[in-house]
Amino acid sequence: MAKYLGLRGETLGRVRILLVVVPSFLLFGCLIGALVSISVGNPFGRRRALVTFAIIAAIGLTLQASSFTLDQLVIGRIISGVGVGGVNAVVPVWQAECSKPKNRGKNVVVLGIFIASGIGLASWVNFGLSFHQKNSVCWRLPLALPLIFCAFICSSAFLFPESPRWLVQKGKLDEAKTVLSILEDINVESEHVAVELQCLQDAYARQSAREQGFVDLFKPGRQRLLYRTILSILINFCAQMTGANVITYYGTTIFRQSLGFGPQQASVLAAGLLTWKILAASLAYYFVDRAGRKPLFMIAGVGMGASMMCLAITVSQIQHSGAGAAATFFLFMFMFFFPLGFLGANFLYGTEIAPQELRIHLSAIGTSSHWLFNFVIAEITPIAFTSIGYRYYIVYACTGIAVAPMVYFLFPETNGWSLEEMDRVFSEPEHWWQVTSAARRLPRGVLADIENMEEKMTEGSQVEKSQEE
Repeated sequence: MAKYLGLRGETLGRVRILLVVVPSFLLFGCLIGALVSISVGNPFGRRRALVTFAIIAAIGLTLQASSFTLDQLVIGRIISGVGVGGVNAVVPVWQAECSKPKNRGKNVVVLGIFIASGIGLASWVNFGLSFHQKNSVCWRLPLALPLIFCAFICSSAFLFPESPRWLVQKGKLDEAKTVLSILEDINVESEHVAVELQCLQDAYARQSAREQGFVDLFKPGRQRLLYRTILSILINFCAQMTGANVITYYGTTIFRQSLGFGPQQASVLAAGLLTWKILAASLAYYFVDRAGRKPLFMIAGVGMGASMMCLAITVSQIQHSGAGAAATFFLFMFMFFFPLGFLGANFLYGTEIAPQELRIHLSAIGTSSHWLFNFVIAEITPIAFTSIGYRYYIVYACTGIAVAPMVYFLFPETNGWSLEEMDRVFSEPEHWWQVTSAARRLPRGVLADIENMEEKMTEGSQVEKSQEE
């Protein structure tokens, strides 16, 4: 790759440093894109914002795949990062705002399945192209392939309805009414649509009367916006600082240098590990609305922490036979627990706890912190492996174990609550530390009552039908 980027005259050490640092520019761009989504998501709407960021990502990818200088590659990575970060911030908001409380979790967590699938696919593409390293196609093709998905987003986004909550926010009530009827699959003039539309209007009227802005997210107050912001940052801290991307980015290096596998074996194991990740992401899809967000966060944290601790122990004894196989097992166990709680649900949580007019803002803050911690991991990991070796895994073991008590005491359960009702959960308790218990004891509001009534009616009709048969 170096010879195609005009680095022939550089020393080998400098080339290695550049090729380690350059990938991090993508993460820097992602951070910028997440923050920029604040200025795009509300004025443009969810669909147009998504297409805008997909086009930006496509421009960056085109610049990268056609690079013949290092400067062009860096600029392309930053631009494509802006697009990826923006998409990452907008999609969970759009999904959450179009979902019912009972299935909102799985609708957003499906994002994690696609993330895991994309990473797994990329790892196998890289493995296959590793046999053709004398040709520039070995790195140009992986950079160009995501253009297919950018094109898919641009061509399909407007086939789906706009967020009804955004339409209410913009005063487009007739369109919101139509979208609600489409999402509920009922007549546009039905009473349910009218009641739900009125609930959305009332909730937005209460929130907009306070004249909230981005700065309010960092101010203490009865709505606990600062508390919500901290939770959104913390959950993304947990997603990154438990070590998942250490394994994702440096899996091949770990298998080769830490565990002693050959180059081809290491590449296959790393690709297999990222493919295995898809299974756990699928389990999250099944359990997130059944078990709730908090149990999955806590189980994933404890599982990751225990796996990292066992990994540190086995790597420290790598000279003994069987230690490499045991370490491989714990790597796979770690990658089983991580997607269960932190590959989609972390983005979901930030959108669920936010008020309507600040939802895209809070999602942007959470997503940007995700990419910030991601950037930190990418930068410090090579240095940490060199300086402290297997002890580096102990750091992530500690942060993983710490997730469980942190989530239990600080994070209110959002499962089953409508997005509008979450405002009650945060604002009604007298003190901020009572919010988690309020989420357990407060009664659900009108939207939840309607949904429960519909479920009972559906169950009743199914019973009657079975009796008739």
